[in-house]
Amino acid sequence: MKIEHWTTHAIEKVFPQTEKPARAWSSIMLKAAANETVDAQIVIRPCHGMTVERARVRMGDLAGPEGAVIPQHGIEAFWVWYTYVLRNPPHSKDPGSWLRTAPGFFPDAFLEEKEIRIAAQWTQPLWVRIRVPGRTPPGVYRGTITVHCTGHDRSTEELAVPVEVTVWPFALPARTRLMHTEWFEPEVLATYYRVEPWSEQHWQWIEKVAADMALHRQNTILTPLLELVQATESGWGRLSFNFTRLDRWIELFRRHGIETIEGSHLASRVGDWTSPIAWRRFPVHSAHGTIKTTCSRSEMADELFEPLMEQFLTAVREHVKEWIGLASYVQHIADEPIPENVESWKLVAKKVRAWLPGVRIIDAAMCEQIVGALDIRVPQIQEIRADGERHAGEELWSYVCLAPQGHAPNRFLDIESIRNRIIFWISFSLRLKGFLHWGYAHWKSWVPGMAACVDISPWMDATAGSIYAHDRQPLPAGDPHIVYPGRHSICSSIRWETVRKGIEDFELLSMLEEAAEKDGGKTKAGVEAAALIKKIRSDLAHDARVYTRNDRVLLAMRDEAGNLLAMLGTGKHS
Repeated sequence: MKIEHWTTHAIEKVFPQTEKPARAWSSIMLKAAANETVDAQIVIRPCHGMTVERARVRMGDLAGPEGAVIPQHGIEAFWVWYTYVLRNPPHSKDPGSWLRTAPGFFPDAFLEEKEIRIAAQWTQPLWVRIRVPGRTPPGVYRGTITVHCTGHDRSTEELAVPVEVTVWPFALPARTRLMHTEWFEPEVLATYYRVEPWSEQHWQWIEKVAADMALHRQNTILTPLLELVQATESGWGRLSFNFTRLDRWIELFRRHGIETIEGSHLASRVGDWTSPIAWRRFPVHSAHGTIKTTCSRSEMADELFEPLMEQFLTAVREHVKEWIGLASYVQHIADEPIPENVESWKLVAKKVRAWLPGVRIIDAAMCEQIVGALDIRVPQIQEIRADGERHAGEELWSYVCLAPQGHAPNRFLDIESIRNRIIFWISFSLRLKGFLHWGYAHWKSWVPGMAACVDISPWMDATAGSIYAHDRQPLPAGDPHIVYPGRHSICSSIRWETVRKGIEDFELLSMLEEAAEKDGGKTKAGVEAAALIKKIRSDLAHDARVYTRNDRVLLAMRDEAGNLLAMLGTGKHS
């Protein structure tokens, strides 16, 4: 049996027809801080019409200095699934703005299966993820990953890949300073897995989501207040509130290290995209347990519902203040106000601020008129310029979604991985405090009415069915989700690992900048560190318009940043 194999870095995307390069790597060589996760790929391609009927992976500890190890349980390998992409981003006009022309297969999801079949002349990537524990001593750690292959003629071949990880003498902090939220809708889990909403089975899946988010350095969770808090009539127009579900939600996510609670949107458009913004509704239960509908404006006008929302938010504030403190809570108003409805957004926001004193207001915003009306402003990343005006008193995050397209950075399936990872280098350059995306796991139809007759699977449809919509803006491939539904787990993806890696890059660069400022140019390493930071901000990741798309340049800069930080002697193991 003849099998070609080679290794490559984590930013390259490998395709089914990719052939072994003339000067391919044969081993994995990485550098990492303690408490960091690093990645690489092993690529396998059966030749001469041979088929690998069974391919499985065997790993052991990585042995380091004086008996230290990177343990086997922190070394994982995942077979990569090729997701079919029907078309490239609909508003991108330049073919140079995507990696390959669709339709076609693009690498993305990680399979749960530990053993797979590899067809003849089919190139199969294996993603390798190595987590370095927080107290790992510095030095070089070596070991081997072996892929055991069995052919259709029962012949066997073992592909031994040497692995070397150099651990720097510092650690990344367990808590990253960049705020990070990927919006998650719990009802999607209940629908996809066909479990009763808020049943124990549902909560078990929600916990898997929390663990997955924490593994990928997400530290903020969109929290569906109107679903989690139950309101009941208690007489004379007063409501009482049951916070049992909210408390369980908060406790679960905080147990996994996700500390900031992001209150879900309290208002939305009453019609099309330009229509005014008004209160969203929540059900009110009678004293006997029946639900009194307040969801229809024809049944209850906004001015009659508003006192109920005031009671709701006042109670939520007092409960949150006692439970986790107001500093750990932020509140949305309505998503993406635009000039046509920003004034109605401001009216709602003014009332919310009065009812929630001490709570920071956050929203993704698509217009400058919103400046000054919120505490955390989240524009799309292409709208933020390095030399742009900064507004006093506001915290600035960024977001991407189905826009920007073209040559801008984003996380679509059919663009280069570097344009996903570079988002966090740009965030560092622009001194942003957070990053937001709407689509953690939107495993349902984007098309009104389609969900009733079609089950949407992200394994087969990367656009949530939006290619069939005539009245909705089409979604680029991968925009609705960055994880996949497994039978037993939440399955990661190349893009999700790239987000986590980008956040760790952000932390590494932030630590280097602090070390360079502390050094003040007194040492050669301090001077070089300051020069590297300047180069990143001026050239490598200036903003969403000026940034590198060269994988090797980015990886070299990242290793140089780690080497300089090691020489500056900062960063303590934790």
